[in-house]
Amino acid sequence: MFQKILIIFSLLFCSFSFGVQVSYREGNYLDKKRLVLEFEKRVDYRVLLLENPKRIVVDVMEEVRPPTNIKARVGKHPWGTRFVFDTEYSEVKAFSLEDPFRIVIDVYKNTIPDDDPLIAILDPVVLKVIAYRDAENVEGRLISERAKGTIITQRRVIVLDAGHGGRDPGAIGYKGIKEKDINLAITLKLAQLLNKDGRFKVILTRKDDTFVGLEERAKKALRNRADLFVSIHANASPKGISEHAKGTMVFAISSEAAQKKKEAIVNNDNYAKLAIGVSDVPLSVRRIMADLALDVTLYESVQFGNILSKKLKAQLGREVEFKGIQRAGFAVLKTPGIPSVLVEVGFITNPQEALLMSDPQFQEKFAKAMYDAIVEYFFPNI
Repeated sequence: MFQKILIIFSLLFCSFSFGVQVSYREGNYLDKKRLVLEFEKRVDYRVLLLENPKRIVVDVMEEVRPPTNIKARVGKHPWGTRFVFDTEYSEVKAFSLEDPFRIVIDVYKNTIPDDDPLIAILDPVVLKVIAYRDAENVEGRLISERAKGTIITQRRVIVLDAGHGGRDPGAIGYKGIKEKDINLAITLKLAQLLNKDGRFKVILTRKDDTFVGLEERAKKALRNRADLFVSIHANASPKGISEHAKGTMVFAISSEAAQKKKEAIVNNDNYAKLAIGVSDVPLSVRRIMADLALDVTLYESVQFGNILSKKLKAQLGREVEFKGIQRAGFAVLKTPGIPSVLVEVGFITNPQEALLMSDPQFQEKFAKAMYDAIVEYFFPNI
């Protein structure tokens, strides 16, 4: 009996002594390193950037049991636990994810290869990220913080991609209406709303009737460290001009596709090279990198897809279908984690839809619904 009590007491003592359990993993990509701290419960935290020398500091407002494999200095304080990563960086983005609770830190390298021909054709990924924020009375730059349920945020970089353009008209529908013109008109109206808001920095893959290749669209998002990549298109029925096909479609990755992508990275040398930049690593390492690469894909894409679909349906009264896709409908960056969604506004081969999409008032309403979805996704409590 005494021995049982002693064992129970020892277990309780160890639990209280070591605090919250956390695991650590990291992955290296061509343009960045991803660090992940995974906790057994949700914690308050902040991420700071310090100079001379450069350091990334993660303050967790709990007593934490540090993992043995972590490449950081760990210090205990009355308020909690501090992790210090001594590393060079050109830019750092940090954010948290739920179920399980994780703090994710992307440490970008100094250069981005412009001549690398490997642009992956990946399924869309949606990711909430937190960029730089200046804070008073804080040593160093505060770039991410969660305190009492409130998340501090900053301007989001939104890359808007008007599909097709120039010599590529896209689908040509009723009365010769061209998809490239519809895409650009809605994109410019959405950009105007986001710029006026002040919480977003907008980058356009094209501002006029210009042809831009898929590779250049992807590289533009990479160069600007996109927080969200939105590609706007119009649909077309394979049967040609018809009144049957109609409605809006929002595309995001499905759970089945996400799992297939992980398995492809792990088991296929060519896809591993394409998706994560390396193939000559052990399978165990490749699996960790695949998990890191697609960690947020399923949950976040579904979250944003649902918000966007509901906004479009409620504000426009349209039939909106939210679909998980099995393969990419457009090119996105080879570095997984870049946020991307694909929206098919309507069917340009449907006479009623084509005329509707050509109406500036409809374009305004559609852009406003997309704007509201972006705001709700990034700033849900404001």
